[in-house]
Amino acid sequence: MVVFVIPFNKGGGFWTGYGFSMLAVLLTAGIAFYAFDREGLQSKFYGIPLISVAWRYFVIQLAIGLLEMGLDFIPIPFQIGIAVNTVLLGACLLGFIIVDVTKEEIERIDEKIKEKVFYIKSLQVDVEGLLDKASDESLKKVLKDLVETIRYSDPMSSPQLAVIENKIEAKAVVLVEAVGNADGDASKATCSELQQLFAERNRKCKILK
Repeated sequence: MVVFVIPFNKGGGFWTGYGFSMLAVLLTAGIAFYAFDREGLQSKFYGIPLISVAWRYFVIQLAIGLLEMGLDFIPIPFQIGIAVNTVLLGACLLGFIIVDVTKEEIERIDEKIKEKVFYIKSLQVDVEGLLDKASDESLKKVLKDLVETIRYSDPMSSPQLAVIENKIEAKAVVLVEAVGNADGDASKATCSELQQLFAERNRKCKILK
């Protein structure tokens, strides 16, 4: 409404600037909707770079558009304005593609990390659950030490650790049975074996980094 109220000379340059400026408005609004209409706070956070690119394009395009509308009285071929605006739009779209691909890759890596970290977190919860079942204070202390070892172990898993992790899972099952049967000696012995297995796993984790 403002640009139509102002007595601009409405030639080719005016309509070029006006058209690309309106396109920038619609594109920025669409990108904002796309970036923030995603499930999860983390996905919304990853959409901020898209908004940043869209906002920069909007500001630059609006400035160029107003300049083209205001200077339409100068006999400059409007095709030049179309070319400049098209190049700017192309750079913006390229930025959108790069940012979106990067965002999707980061989200994929995050999901992969969550899957790898789940192994340690799940095992830690299982062992913590045994503390309530253990009546012997000395066994509780051994279990607490094991929980601390698990908590501060490298959370990342990998295919190269499959053998040692399978051994840990098997010993964890033995530990659950031993605690459930109130077999203190077997429980402590299994905790000791698990401590050794975790020490071996941590050493291998350092080698893999």
